Amino acid sequence: MIYPDLNRQCPANTFAYAVQPGDTLYKIASKFNTTLTAIISSNPGISPYNLRVGQLVCIPMQQPLALTCPIGTSPYEVKKGDTLATIANKFNTTIASILLVNPNIVPENLRIGQRICVSQEKTVQPLCSMLNTYVIRKGETFVLIAKAFNIPLQSLLDVNPGVAPTNLYEGLVICVPISQMPFSITINTMAKTLTLYRNGNFFKAYPVAVGKPTTPTPKGTFTIANKQVNPGGPFGSRWMGLSKPHYGIHGTNNPPSIGTAASNGCVRMYANDVEDLFNYVKVGTVVRIF
Repeated sequence: MIYPDLNRQCPANTFAYAVQPGDTLYKIASKFNTTLTAIISSNPGISPYNLRVGQLVCIPMQQPLALTCPIGTSPYEVKKGDTLATIANKFNTTIASILLVNPNIVPENLRIGQRICVSQEKTVQPLCSMLNTYVIRKGETFVLIAKAFNIPLQSLLDVNPGVAPTNLYEGLVICVPISQMPFSITINTMAKTLTLYRNGNFFKAYPVAVGKPTTPTPKGTFTIANKQVNPGGPFGSRWMGLSKPHYGIHGTNNPPSIGTAASNGCVRMYANDVEDLFNYVKVGTVVRIF
């Protein structure tokens, strides 16, 4: 078991672990996804062949930056109060699915700040039918969302009967009635910018990456054909598919590519920007690329 209150006895970036019956340094290293060398380095003077039950051993914390999630999953940072059950519920998945893509995590030893990979087994998009799919951001309320889209609060409540307005959390997906303020998108492949218009007037602009010369971004007038939250892999946290098959506007796992011609034809955006855009546009939004 872990003794968090005894972590002060261990060096920075390590935590204390009490040796259990049958433990060896090799088993402990395997359990916490570290190495024998790293454990010995964090425990000067330890005798690998003379471990005692109850003895405190300092375990190096895993480095989150090394996490690479499989395609179809996305990284998630464990927050205070999280358990595998609450995380599974939040992402409409199961504990078994989380363990399948995170074979080295210890369910009873989730740590704040630890990063794991999470997939969504149940897609939320079909629930919104022809409505707009919207992802709650920190601090947002139904009142603020209704005001932003110029719709009655009751209309927002009516299309989200299973959502408690007093229990909104960041990342929750809801439906929004079609706005009376239509948006449209223009993408300038030369300037590498995406401009969002509301009622024909400039609203916002974002930097983007476009297709390489050998795989150019298609030019013409299209529409948003589908939307997906957390598609994973190279598509980042959001995907907006175009009526041109196999092309879309999405996030990226390569932020330095923004502002360049680097994709296979899709339009890439920074994570914060694509999440912002995603919430404004609905299926059917016109996209003009030139």
